[in-house]
Amino acid sequence: MSGKDLQASGDSWEPYDVWDGAPSDDATLESLGWESLLDLGSSDDIGFAIMVWQRSVGDGGTEYLLNVWGFQSGSPYLKVDSFPAVMELVAKWAPVLQAASVAHVVQDLAGLFVDRNGLVETVAARAAWGVQEKLGDLKEELDGHDRAIRERRRARRDCQ
Repeated sequence: MSGKDLQASGDSWEPYDVWDGAPSDDATLESLGWESLLDLGSSDDIGFAIMVWQRSVGDGGTEYLLNVWGFQSGSPYLKVDSFPAVMELVAKWAPVLQAASVAHVVQDLAGLFVDRNGLVETVAARAAWGVQEKLGDLKEELDGHDRAIRERRRARRDCQ
């Protein structure tokens, strides 16, 4: 047993070998019956990700693995035997993911370089494309609004 990974046992954690002696990769997890349930964040983009795996067990129940990743490495896998337990773990890590996401956007906004695939550049490009796509409709709507204002003003003058 590697002792690196942990499984919940009542109110404590015990060593657990997720890999069962096999190579540590996603294909091994899948071969052991684990399926991806939740993948939040991106360790490559924002430097933080939460991954949850699930698998059915012989008694008809489901067990779950949670793993947290940063740029370079991940946490031990944490195995729990109930959905509420895994959601509690996700809830504990969610503020870190949220903070990492906000920090990524702020760093991207404050950056001195233009990144063709950057978040800010992508949002700006989509906004520019959307404006170009809708420009005719926007002008038509504005012209109609201006006409309505002129007509109301003319109607008020005619009533005087």
